[in-house]
Amino acid sequence: MDTSTFTLHRQAFIFNGSMNKNMGSFLDLITEFLELNAGNNRPLLLRLTSSGGIPEQIFGLCGLLRQVRSEGHEVQVHVLGQLCNFTYAVAAEADHIMIEPTGSFVFGQPFVTTSGSIAKMEADLLQQENLFGKLVKAMVDRSGGKLTEEVVRSWKTKHITAQEALKLGLVDEVLPTLSEQVAKANLPEQSMRFNGSFSNDVEVFNEQIWLNSWLEDTKNKDRPLRLYLTSWGGTVVQALSMYGLLCEAQRQGHHLTIHVVGEAYSCALWFPMCAMRSGTVLIDSLATLMFHPPWMSELSGDLDTIRLQLEVDKAVFNQTRALLSLAPGLTPELLAEWSKEPHDRYLTAQEAADFGLGKLVSGPARKGKPAA
Repeated sequence: MDTSTFTLHRQAFIFNGSMNKNMGSFLDLITEFLELNAGNNRPLLLRLTSSGGIPEQIFGLCGLLRQVRSEGHEVQVHVLGQLCNFTYAVAAEADHIMIEPTGSFVFGQPFVTTSGSIAKMEADLLQQENLFGKLVKAMVDRSGGKLTEEVVRSWKTKHITAQEALKLGLVDEVLPTLSEQVAKANLPEQSMRFNGSFSNDVEVFNEQIWLNSWLEDTKNKDRPLRLYLTSWGGTVVQALSMYGLLCEAQRQGHHLTIHVVGEAYSCALWFPMCAMRSGTVLIDSLATLMFHPPWMSELSGDLDTIRLQLEVDKAVFNQTRALLSLAPGLTPELLAEWSKEPHDRYLTAQEAADFGLGKLVSGPARKGKPAA
């Protein structure tokens, strides 16, 4: 029987981090994919979040993806959090680019460090210009004429939201935000736990790798998923990456329960919003939640550089603050007021429930004693 018209179930890999010389294991996965799927049409899906990397390593990955496509495999890219600078070139190689509504891109001029003779330094600059030219071309080509080389080269530091990227032709699809309840199937609930910081940490990466594999396993179709959450915050990019993956779980039909069992500080406060309309949010009576105004590490540079970086950070903050306004009691006006305060704002579990962040739950009563 001729099976050439049938499309096999996709292979999905996830990458979260810097695309540098340490990404060899990820490249090995794609190389192995080519070997194991020679002669078939299995699609390849890459779920990506990256703060940047080494251009030569990034273009090496682009070359591998070109080979994947040349062998008849459709390549899809799913931007979970943020792609910065040269890493967009990887997405540009895909047949189809999807992005989370909370995802974004950041572009800027290459940062160059060079030393040695004048001739060597001139050669280094020329090489970096050639690499930057490849990125510019990838963006202009992908935009289908909506961007010009002159415009892209003029961006010193540029933040582009998912919706703006769609208008510019840099992505093909902004994935939907679920506004209706995902039915809870009568199947065993899968539990996962996150206890720590959303930072460049092995535990964050391992949780995402596990969840990516779980989502792609057909044995888990429609299984409910529960996240036990305790976190004191972390980096915006890492938090949004996990947030996007949990949104994707719901799009695939998994009822999601976000269960705040301890702290939900800073960017961890966003996670109840993930299931606010489409799933279930539970807040243990001992839990504490916290909102704080935008906080940035030290910046140095000329005035224009600092101004541009502040604009990027403000754009990201406004984007994430809009997430919080999904809670009925956290109006844009209230969040704007809190954002001007010079201190952190802590919420008890009861206060968080009153603001509509979730349902308050208490421990069961012990014999002869009230519920905790």
